[in-house]
Amino acid sequence: MKTFDWIIVGGGIAGISLSEILTREGHSVALIEKENKLASATTREFHEWFHTGSLYTLLKDDMKTLKYILGSLDDLLEFYSSFSQMNLRPTENGLKITDVNKGWFSPNYINFKYRLKNRKLILPWLYIIARSIALIEGIKKHDWLRRRAGILESVTSEYYLPIIKNLFKTLTSSKDFFNIKTTDFTINSRHLLRDMIATASKNGLEIFTNNELLEIKNSNSTIIANCSNSNLQAKNMAVCLGGEIEKFSDLKMSKSYAPIAVVKNIKTDTESFVELDIFKKNCINIVTKGKSFGLIGGISLSKKDKVQKYFDFMINEHKKLNPDIQVLEKYIGIKNEISQKKENRNYLFHINLSKKYKNVWYVIPGKFTLAFSMAPEFYRIVYKKNPRKFFNTTSDTGEFSQLIEETVWEEIQKKK
Repeated sequence: MKTFDWIIVGGGIAGISLSEILTREGHSVALIEKENKLASATTREFHEWFHTGSLYTLLKDDMKTLKYILGSLDDLLEFYSSFSQMNLRPTENGLKITDVNKGWFSPNYINFKYRLKNRKLILPWLYIIARSIALIEGIKKHDWLRRRAGILESVTSEYYLPIIKNLFKTLTSSKDFFNIKTTDFTINSRHLLRDMIATASKNGLEIFTNNELLEIKNSNSTIIANCSNSNLQAKNMAVCLGGEIEKFSDLKMSKSYAPIAVVKNIKTDTESFVELDIFKKNCINIVTKGKSFGLIGGISLSKKDKVQKYFDFMINEHKKLNPDIQVLEKYIGIKNEISQKKENRNYLFHINLSKKYKNVWYVIPGKFTLAFSMAPEFYRIVYKKNPRKFFNTTSDTGEFSQLIEETVWEEIQKKK
């Protein structure tokens, strides 16, 4: 049996990004996936919303998540710019998306609509709005050429006066919502994933689909992966299985349920947006897809029995804005996160060394966006050095289109 340097278990964004960065550095890697295609679970279901920190300006977590997100953008610019279709460019005044027709990222920016109607007397909410807007404006003006993004001083150094100004604007506004275009945009995720797999494969990655991990065993200095189809052995292993990590570790995972619907007959001038409210149950969003299609959603729910009620609510709210909207299909996105005390939601990536098995790691990406920081950080933790920044890449020319699962909305759109 061939011995690999690494076995990566799970073919989502976490497994793909780890496989790419390890093969980039010359390590032999086997990627195993229980389905017949990669990116077939959570990575298939998400909105393709790329977070630059805007949404996390609303969190009361000492800006920890915002630091992670901005740091991830730093790593994306530093360690992934060799990919020809990585079309995000740093400037001294924010980020710029180039080559919009074929790149990884699309200038489909997310608009925030903060609810003001019947909320003027809730002063904490008005302060949250004012602070969020000030931080977003700081992110827009951030000098990506000179300062590290994870250091927030460049974003927060001059935001107290803007907070006061924003408070005045919200108090005096006669509109139902206060609107702002954020720095968040959408991903052409399948271009990105196929390029990463194409490059990793050129560097020696071996992929084993239809091969579910059943058992992990240590044998001397080797790890044995007993699988449903073919067994493999390696010096190291990274398990990237989301909620299924519980089967092979003592980690406790929590699930949340995100109601999502694929819709058509979106008005041509509709922009992607989020309606934000102090009462989270009232929040809705839409991410536009193509000429008349979109994904609608909103919040994630801790209990599955509340999903149908929220489906009804968000669909009715969108029909108020566009009576011609038609729901093609509904589905529930499952978000798996490590349970933590005092945190209702855990948006961050986690890299944990197993206490049970030698040289086995458990990896949770948190958000798709964070994969570009998670993979370099994983390499730094294991090998005590940075991965290389400049290397030869390969763009997918179509050979990997059958190996990467389409997003849910693309599949539904094609069927309809």
